[in-house]
Amino acid sequence: MGLSKDDSRQDILRKKIIGLGDTSHRKSYYPQLKEQISELNLAMHALQESENKYRTLVENVNIGIIRSEPWKRGHIIQANPVFCEMLGFNDENELLTIYATDIYLHPEDRLELMRELRQTGKIKDRKVVFKVMDGTTILCSLTLSAQYDSKGNMIFMDGVVEDITEKEKRAEALKQANNKLNLLSSITRHDIINQIMVLEGYLYLMIEQVKDPEELGLLRRMKESVRSIDRHIMFTKDYQEIGIQAPGWVNLRSVLTEAIVPLDKTLVNFHIDVRDYLIFTDPLISKVFYNLAHNVIKHSNATTLTITTVEEEDHLLVVFQDNGIGIEEKSKLFKKGSSSSGYGLFLSKEILSITSIGIRETGISGNGARFELFFSRGQYKNPV
Repeated sequence: MGLSKDDSRQDILRKKIIGLGDTSHRKSYYPQLKEQISELNLAMHALQESENKYRTLVENVNIGIIRSEPWKRGHIIQANPVFCEMLGFNDENELLTIYATDIYLHPEDRLELMRELRQTGKIKDRKVVFKVMDGTTILCSLTLSAQYDSKGNMIFMDGVVEDITEKEKRAEALKQANNKLNLLSSITRHDIINQIMVLEGYLYLMIEQVKDPEELGLLRRMKESVRSIDRHIMFTKDYQEIGIQAPGWVNLRSVLTEAIVPLDKTLVNFHIDVRDYLIFTDPLISKVFYNLAHNVIKHSNATTLTITTVEEEDHLLVVFQDNGIGIEEKSKLFKKGSSSSGYGLFLSKEILSITSIGIRETGISGNGARFELFFSRGQYKNPV
């Protein structure tokens, strides 16, 4: 008996659904279908859990998160509660009704950020000013990253926002307080130095006039005490300068060469064999180099000072090696008051400690002094 047209269609459809036409094959297919459905349900459940975790994370972090379109005005697509609260909005839905440009105090700032983001793909810790609903403004640190589609077109701008208004105010207040203290210290130090000069002048006149040996001895002791006071006052000036300027990358060879320019090259032969490195340090590093070289001239009885760099597996050494008498007593070498130099080893160690640069003396007494400055990985690099 032949099949009708409708029967034929139903049979074809049934085969497409179950893959096979007879009952025996259908029974073997159902377990596979059930297993596939079960796997699909598990995958959907895992995806839902992942989305819930992501949303929980975004909503509970204590910094603002925003996603917006990368167009001229651009809609805000998503924002977490912290960002909404920053700008004075009640919830995300209220914030999504405005354009991304509208939250900037200076809308041209966003256009500039978009241009830069298209070139670099990421912008880190950029200071921008956002408008708040009540008419006030907040200063924020903004980090942006671009999101692309499969063809490489930017489709989103994801931003992480931190309100740094109070932090900047505290930093500025601290800066002003430090400026006032430094000014007061500078004026006071200047006045004391002037009085020391006057006192030294009177002592000089008295020494010229007094003939009694015992009285001359007392006057000379007084003069030495005045000079000691002067050295202590100058020490406060040197110590005050430490850490005032922000650390940065400087060229090792250039700073080293400039630091030893004032030294008398007729007393000691200088040999500088330093590779080209950039080092991250306080700008006063030049005074450290000067002090180490000056101490060789003043204390070591050396005829040669060799300055080299030695790069090992995870650090860089800048080595000052002389051929003098060496250092016998090392226990107080870097302690305050152990050196008569204007920029003593104590100050040198303090300057280096700002950026965690180590210093040590590894020479053998009688075979010259060897000072090593220890730069860890990340504190030095080759010039670009």
